Amino acid sequence: MKFRNIKTIYGKEMKDTLRDRRTLIFMLIVPIVAIPLLIMFTSSLMIEAVTKAQEEKATVVFEGYDNFPAGLRESFEQAPSLEVKMDSDYADTIDLIEELKAGGFDALVTVPDFFGGAIENESPTNIEIFYDRAELSSDFAVDKIRDILDPYEEKIVEARLQERELSPDILKPFEVNRQNVASAQKVAGKEIGGFLPYLIIIMCFMGAMYPAIDLAAGEKERGTLETLLVSPASRSEFVVGKYLVVLTTGIVAALLSMASLTFSLNYMVDNVIGDIASEILRLQFSFEMVVLIILIILPLAGIFASVLLSVSIFARSFKEAQSYITALNMAVILPAFVSFLPGIEIDYRMSLIPVLNVSLIIKDAIAGTVEWNYVLVAFVSTLVLALLALLFCKKWFERESVIFRM
Repeated sequence: MKFRNIKTIYGKEMKDTLRDRRTLIFMLIVPIVAIPLLIMFTSSLMIEAVTKAQEEKATVVFEGYDNFPAGLRESFEQAPSLEVKMDSDYADTIDLIEELKAGGFDALVTVPDFFGGAIENESPTNIEIFYDRAELSSDFAVDKIRDILDPYEEKIVEARLQERELSPDILKPFEVNRQNVASAQKVAGKEIGGFLPYLIIIMCFMGAMYPAIDLAAGEKERGTLETLLVSPASRSEFVVGKYLVVLTTGIVAALLSMASLTFSLNYMVDNVIGDIASEILRLQFSFEMVVLIILIILPLAGIFASVLLSVSIFARSFKEAQSYITALNMAVILPAFVSFLPGIEIDYRMSLIPVLNVSLIIKDAIAGTVEWNYVLVAFVSTLVLALLALLFCKKWFERESVIFRM
């Protein structure tokens, strides 16, 4: 193979690729523009939903409300965040639990008949609070109920201790203070580190997808593939030139998505949520970490480029190639999604699985807990697979039955 021919093919194909609108969208527009806008939009919606649920009055239905002492009933009725209803407000044929599930109200409180007497006799008793954990308003309703019950409980305990001339400290023989020794970077890596590798891998695949389709199936559909094949360049030079174009677009899309997400979390989200969870959301990348992510992504992008080109040249048309590659997406999404799962740590077995190994290594890199023996195994195994995939792609392109499959 002659490097000059490869360089010529690479330059020609790269110019054509950069003129393609779909390639520019997935390689540049989506990482740079869409990701920050998506984060800002989802953050705003989340904060708006939480704020609305906190500010709205929670509708609470009571069974046995009269069993409460008068002072406690007054506290519930005067609470500005609660709308008190009785079970008698509903027909006997209505199942209150089913009504709660249907969203008819936010919480159901059942008070036993002997509640007041149990408090006076210092006997243990209980109050049942039924709520729908899947609904944010119902979850907050429980907090609003506890905001009334907890001070009342503390008042009863304090009165009982004073009657016995005992200090409140007797209930707390010692306190447990938790001291976090993890850095903010490690906390950020463990809390949201699963999202970044997932995004980088998906964007790397998507950034390489349309150039690969256009450089093989697109050429075949336009009828320009035969012209390229009769050029002085060999079939190997022809494949490597196209391969490098697809590899470049995949790497660029991955790096831009990483930079865009980091910028969004560090500088844009704070404007929406203020100081809330700022330590958890803040990401800092050292030079060594960026180099590690690039090195571990590079062979994976090589696998994507080879596989996408092979599928593309096999397809009869641009549309057929899209159909094949859309199905191939699941083989990338599922292992990349593993980084979201808690408690999944990389080991020698997982470091041999492509996509999954890269996802876990990037997650550890963000948290600053890289284990280099696993990195080495993952890099070597992924690089070997990338070279084998490129060799297969080259052999695949040399088959006339594949290239001229109509």
